[in-house]
Amino acid sequence: MGQTHVVMERRWDTKMIFEVVLLILMVTTFLVCAIKFKLPSGISIICSAVLGLIVYSFTRMEIFLEIPRHLIEGSFAYFDVVLVIVCAMIYMSIIEKAGTLDAFSVLIVRKFYKYPTFMLIALMLLIMIPSMITGSSVTAVITSGALVAPVLVALGIPKTKAAAIIGAGAIFGVVAPPVNIPVMVICEIVDLPYMGFELPLLVLSLPLAIFTVLFLGRKHVNKVNIEEIKNKINFNIQNEVNALVYLPLITLFVLLILVQVFPFVIAPLGMPLIFIISALPALFVGKKQNVLHTVKLAVDKSLPTMAMLLGVGMFVQAITLNGVRGAFVILVLQLPVVLQYVAMAIAIPVFGAISAFASASIFGGPYVLSLVIYGAVPVACGISMLASIGDILPPIAIAGSTSAKIVGEERYLNVFKQLLIPIGVIIIYTMLYITVIAPAIF
Repeated sequence: MGQTHVVMERRWDTKMIFEVVLLILMVTTFLVCAIKFKLPSGISIICSAVLGLIVYSFTRMEIFLEIPRHLIEGSFAYFDVVLVIVCAMIYMSIIEKAGTLDAFSVLIVRKFYKYPTFMLIALMLLIMIPSMITGSSVTAVITSGALVAPVLVALGIPKTKAAAIIGAGAIFGVVAPPVNIPVMVICEIVDLPYMGFELPLLVLSLPLAIFTVLFLGRKHVNKVNIEEIKNKINFNIQNEVNALVYLPLITLFVLLILVQVFPFVIAPLGMPLIFIISALPALFVGKKQNVLHTVKLAVDKSLPTMAMLLGVGMFVQAITLNGVRGAFVILVLQLPVVLQYVAMAIAIPVFGAISAFASASIFGGPYVLSLVIYGAVPVACGISMLASIGDILPPIAIAGSTSAKIVGEERYLNVFKQLLIPIGVIIIYTMLYITVIAPAIF
């Protein structure tokens, strides 16, 4: 019996080494494709998944002929999430063309320019809205981020800090409800319904968003010169539209609340249908638009995120088949408690720099199982925040680098330096949220 146990341990050790080497090879492939060859992140992660399956097929030759099947199966793993993204992007594009976001930004400036603190918080919430709705940080940066950037600079905030505020706001929006894709990915893995996440996600994301915008920007904003801001944004929008332009936003939030408050009265519409219904009023209020052209542009904008999710599905399929994912589960469950927290605080954000979705899919299941004593919902929320930090971490920093370009900052490293303290606060608060705050509140 003792000899058999030793042999099994040796085989397990050899298998573990192979799985770790294979994971390193797959991650390296992604980085080379994304950084060296400048391929889109979605294509890069698909290349990584294909390589992982090919290398694994050398150990089991029958797998080689099944590689296409596994890739197709993996690509449909997050099809429901992809549908949410497409419909959310259509909604965002339609209300953007209608002038809703422009009107909202002007409304914020007019109402709060005498109160800098509240104005900064309101601008941060405006930055967050697109990623709250679409689950994509880049969408927030290129829509509301582009609107807010001139305002932040006009307020006297340095370009590097303005870009940092926009990048951070984009990831806070990804974490905030109603659409949190990393949590949706985790729910798919651990068979958990995406219900009851609204309040936990708000408690997690909102305090951090308020802290970050005030920490980075408040000391630079003493007195607001509204005339200077008028030269930066389109104040004429209020002459072009009326109050009905806010109807699409009101419709969205009313439907989201009604479905939650009266679940036995109103049938579960599903997020895609809610977005489509909420977009309909924008066709009759606000500025006129070519709907078919707007929808086409929306689908085009959502392609990178859809490709990323398809790639993540293939990646997860590959690491599930070759055993890497199982090795992660075992390693996490076997780690001492202190090391579990250390690994969570470091590994999840670092892997999130490759893909927040991939990071959530790989680490989400093991950590939800390992820390289930704190509740599956708070743990999943915390993991989504840690994974989303990757969108502002070098070398890719998809949200951070895009926000730097918007404000005209050439070197993202200058922006990243401004984010170091907020990132530290995010990690500490998230760990406290999982272990102390969420169990006490929920």
